Amino acid sequence: MENISASGQLSALPNLEDERAIRHIVDLLFIYTDQKAWSQAHQLFVDGPIEVDMSSLNGGGPVQMTADDLLGGFQVGLHAEKLSHHMATNYQITITGDKAEVWAHGYSWNRLLNYHEGSDLWETWGNYRFSLQRTVQGWRLNAFRYFAKYNRGNDLVRTHTH
Repeated sequence: MENISASGQLSALPNLEDERAIRHIVDLLFIYTDQKAWSQAHQLFVDGPIEVDMSSLNGGGPVQMTADDLLGGFQVGLHAEKLSHHMATNYQITITGDKAEVWAHGYSWNRLLNYHEGSDLWETWGNYRFSLQRTVQGWRLNAFRYFAKYNRGNDLVRTHTH
């Protein structure tokens, strides 16, 4: 859809329907992660490899893996005795054809229930960058990146597995 600006120039209106759908996919990833609804979270990703970069927390660099591998790692790290809370805000969404990039501020915490070896809380603030691909099922994630700016709390809570 196009719009004529006040200066008489033709400009493209943002595709608000696509932006809303893209933001919804990102929000659902955080909701399903905190609910530990792994099969629902899996449906948000493309089939095949995705790019994952959490090197600001874990070291290394970007890697290619499947959504099964990513969510399997989340499931081990965010086990039943660990509460989590993930949030994203201030979305900047860029759509180019059937591809989209999302940049957002992020905050999350992990709390380990019944942990008695120090603080039971770990927090992080940073930026998320997601890539999405339009598929026949709608928009799907094909890259997940997190760039930590600041971490606080007990890192043993973050790395604890069950």
